[in-house]
Amino acid sequence: MRVSSKIIAGFLALMLLAIIVVANQLMAIRQMQAVNHDLSEIDVSKSAITVLDMQRLADLLGDDSRKYFATLDSLYEQHMIRLRDEFSEDLGRLRQSASSEREQTQLAKVQEAFDGLWLEFNRLKRQNKSWDELPPDLAVAVNHFQAETEVMLDSVQVAIKERVAAAAEVGSKAERLSWALGVFALFLGVVVAGLIVRSINEPFRRLTQGTRVIAKGQFWHRLPARGSDEFAELARDFNMMSERLGELDRMKKDFVSHVSHDLKAPLASMRQIMHLLLQQIPGPLNEQQQSLVQLSNNSAERLASMVRNLLDVSRMEAGAMEYQMGAHDIIPVIKGVIDEFDVQAREKEIRFGLQCGQPSVFVECDRERIVQVIGNLYENALKFSPNGTEIVTRVGQGDGREILISVSDSGPGIPDDHKEKIFQKFHQVKSGKKVAGQGVGLGLAICKTIVEAHRGEIWVEDNPQGGSVFSFLLQPATHEEVLTCGQSA
Repeated sequence: MRVSSKIIAGFLALMLLAIIVVANQLMAIRQMQAVNHDLSEIDVSKSAITVLDMQRLADLLGDDSRKYFATLDSLYEQHMIRLRDEFSEDLGRLRQSASSEREQTQLAKVQEAFDGLWLEFNRLKRQNKSWDELPPDLAVAVNHFQAETEVMLDSVQVAIKERVAAAAEVGSKAERLSWALGVFALFLGVVVAGLIVRSINEPFRRLTQGTRVIAKGQFWHRLPARGSDEFAELARDFNMMSERLGELDRMKKDFVSHVSHDLKAPLASMRQIMHLLLQQIPGPLNEQQQSLVQLSNNSAERLASMVRNLLDVSRMEAGAMEYQMGAHDIIPVIKGVIDEFDVQAREKEIRFGLQCGQPSVFVECDRERIVQVIGNLYENALKFSPNGTEIVTRVGQGDGREILISVSDSGPGIPDDHKEKIFQKFHQVKSGKKVAGQGVGLGLAICKTIVEAHRGEIWVEDNPQGGSVFSFLLQPATHEEVLTCGQSA
């Protein structure tokens, strides 16, 4: 599913849920309206008035019955017939408005009591006998009839309360359901939003990590490209790009490696010829000729150093750099490298200094590779240090058990924004005019690779006296390795 489709589907789900909530609210409102409509049709006041009128009629029937049997006057009988008709009309209206079973039952009882009263009245009337008081049987019927009308009033009031309670219950249920659906809608909205954000954020995170990995030169990295959305298409394009970059990187490495290797043989011949000429084996040279040959020899040496660095970089990138680790005293190693650069240092009147609080410091290292590291640092220091200055090498203890080796010079220093970049391949600090004999920017990158292979680290800091301080850490040799080294010596 495409990202746009995911977003649309998520919002459609939320809209559907909102529609369901609204529809439920409408249904609840309609139910409450129906109940209210029923209550309005009942006309509470009218029902109550009707029942009260029935009670009045019951009282009048009782009085007229007493007067009739006291006087046997037909006028009272006719009045009772009119009251009977009015009462029958009231009963008819109540039957139309009564909806509960309780009301219907009580209406039947009122009708039965009314019929009983009228039957008793007719029975006594046929006796054509006067009574000073209301006949006992008729008095019982009248009392019973009046009592049933009072109960009828209570039934109407109870029925109204029940309908009001039912309406309140419907509203309460609607409110509870609305709260439940609202909470569920909120929860579902959070879940849907989380899923949408995750479906977008996770591919972006992988893509960001992939670009950083590619920026470090790890062109073998690939992104998962499952699915058919935009991120899957982007991942496939990213993988094609990284594959192509990997091919170009391999072509570049192969080219550099082959060219460097092919340059070794003719360069070795050139250096050999220069040495023979300087030794004047073919014949004597005048001073000018000897100076020219020496200049060519220096250029050949620099070219040979560049070729060695290129070959070392090719071996490191191919993972073919070999290390022969062992316990070595770093003090004579440093002194040996100083001796190698002594001639170059005297030409610029630069002095080498070595400071160490101990006569010997054993480290676990590949001696030739550490010589290469120190030689690269000395070579850079000699290039950039002014004439008549001093290059100081210090050997001491690091923050842990590591051995700290630092080389201080008095050169122009390294800008802060270049202090990490100078350890990258082919990076050079562009500050003013180009220094004569400046390399291609591989020496420090090789130093970093070698030191990290020794489980150490290398960095540069500003020299308080001016210039730079290059420092690196090496692991100390174990006591057993030191003993073995002493026995072999």
